[in-house]
Amino acid sequence: MHEIQRGALKYLTLGRGSRFSDVKPRGVESNRFMYHLRTLINDGLVKKSGTLYKLTTKGKNLADRVSIGSFEERIQPKIVTLIVCTRDDDGSYLLYRRGKQPFLGKIGFPYGKIHMGERVLEAAERELKEKTGLRADLTYRGDVYITVHDEEELVTQMLCHIFSGVNPAGVLTKNSSIGECFWGLLERIPKEDDIPGVRQVLKLVTSSEKPFFKEYFLDVHEG
Repeated sequence: MHEIQRGALKYLTLGRGSRFSDVKPRGVESNRFMYHLRTLINDGLVKKSGTLYKLTTKGKNLADRVSIGSFEERIQPKIVTLIVCTRDDDGSYLLYRRGKQPFLGKIGFPYGKIHMGERVLEAAERELKEKTGLRADLTYRGDVYITVHDEEELVTQMLCHIFSGVNPAGVLTKNSSIGECFWGLLERIPKEDDIPGVRQVLKLVTSSEKPFFKEYFLDVHEG
């Protein structure tokens, strides 16, 4: 994004609406500034209402994601739903071997990002269906905030809304966009193959009857 466009968005972020002469920086020719302002309008970030220029809903959404100082987008923690499903007949859990980085080849519970505008339960149901092909009556269990480092370097940070279900219906999609899905017993899987946090989540789900909140700082090398 051009510096002039970034400056205009920053100015409009701090007010309810401004005239062209107020938004235009000093020293910038009107024709040149109008070119950049029209670019912002065409991109759906700015609209003209009467004599005032204002942020659109899309522009406000962008403003919510940036640092007001630099007006650069901040890298923020992911918000995901994580689903713990089990089967009564053998006590196995619905697991997957991750097919991409980070944690390529590691094993954990299915999870995925919440989409803008989704309710949390809807997101969990969608993720379960999309990633595994299964459906279940899901119950909210609690939240877990997981920060994972590789020694001193941050790998990922996630706020996980945890849901559980029993005996999901449908045909398991063994290979999906997240990797290889399967039923298994976590105690038979070497700890070095874990996605960080999987055993901590399982312990909370199996031992807590009330909604929980826990925060974990983990290292990829912890077994």
